[in-house]
Amino acid sequence: MTNNEEKALKDFLLDIECLKQLDEWTDDFNLFDVLRITNMEIRHSNILAWIFDPNENHGLGDSFIKSFVTKVVSKCDHNKHNAFDLLLQDFYTYQVYRESNHMDIVLVSREEKTAVIIENKIWSSESSHQLNDYLEKSKTEYKDYNILYVFLTPYGREASDPDNWIAFSYGEIIESLKNSIKGINLRDEVSLVIQNYIDIVRKNIMKEKDEKLIGICNEIYNKHRTALRLIFENVNINNSIEHEIICETLRELNDNGQIIFKDENKWQFFTKAMDEYLPALETTNSSWGTNWVYYYWFEKYEDKLIIHFELGGWNLTDELTKRSNLLIEASKKKVDEYRYKRLYYKSAKLTQDDYEESLKNATKSLIKSALENEKKLLSAVKEIDSES
Repeated sequence: MTNNEEKALKDFLLDIECLKQLDEWTDDFNLFDVLRITNMEIRHSNILAWIFDPNENHGLGDSFIKSFVTKVVSKCDHNKHNAFDLLLQDFYTYQVYRESNHMDIVLVSREEKTAVIIENKIWSSESSHQLNDYLEKSKTEYKDYNILYVFLTPYGREASDPDNWIAFSYGEIIESLKNSIKGINLRDEVSLVIQNYIDIVRKNIMKEKDEKLIGICNEIYNKHRTALRLIFENVNINNSIEHEIICETLRELNDNGQIIFKDENKWQFFTKAMDEYLPALETTNSSWGTNWVYYYWFEKYEDKLIIHFELGGWNLTDELTKRSNLLIEASKKKVDEYRYKRLYYKSAKLTQDDYEESLKNATKSLIKSALENEKKLLSAVKEIDSES
């Protein structure tokens, strides 16, 4: 650390007044953050199912389900559905089911002969023919019922079958929920859960920004830019359940000698065989600004975990250039100038039923596949090298 960097950190630590401006936000408690379930689609469906149920112990009665159905009815095709019949129902007759025939949330009134099928898609995308399957199953199970189909996404994305599925957003869910709690004296613990849920949806799903907070953070950052850059570069600020599980799995495989896991802040690893083939540079001027010529790394995209094997092409020695080119050739890729060259990637779909176990299994499975690919690549390199 340079003298200027040390001074920047001291100045930041001594500037107590600038940090006090954040007290309004740092003192906030959110149950869903503590339990780290904010990014789990299945948990959101569980919370919604509880709030929808008019006979549950939350004290909302039928206010939320009625507000929700009213919004849905305002969007539906009135040639298919009689709005008056739907709005004048006895909502206390509704029962709420989770994962009924794999459908996320099902609201059913046997007395009113009405069903509302809700497909909840926060981070995952539609599976092939999924909505049509639900359509057919529901028509069989709720024969002669008035059925409404709701496609729930963060911003009200249209479904692949917009003629049958009504697009609904989490913003509308929160609006219905806020309307339904007006004038109701809820128990303290219920009020806490519902308000925490509203806050976490607005922040994590709807990605709403607090302009006042943004202004204060920008002011602090501009004043202490050097100190904050050092902190961001050297501390682990990812406390998500995904980060915990992936890093725990990487540590386990490192301890078993299957991989080399060096950096707790990143979802990346190395291997003994590839370290021997592509040894680190003596200086930190690779494509990534590190010593490393290659990386295995993970990313999560929607409902998939993806592993990559990538080469860096900057500032290589002649020998490393030769070895990298042999790997590229063995991968059947084009050999040309590059900063980054991806030689391998594979994805695994994550399930919401047991998300944590699914994530752990996907991590192990993808690493196993990557190591098998590495063995084949290094074997092919030997053959190419021996023939030249």
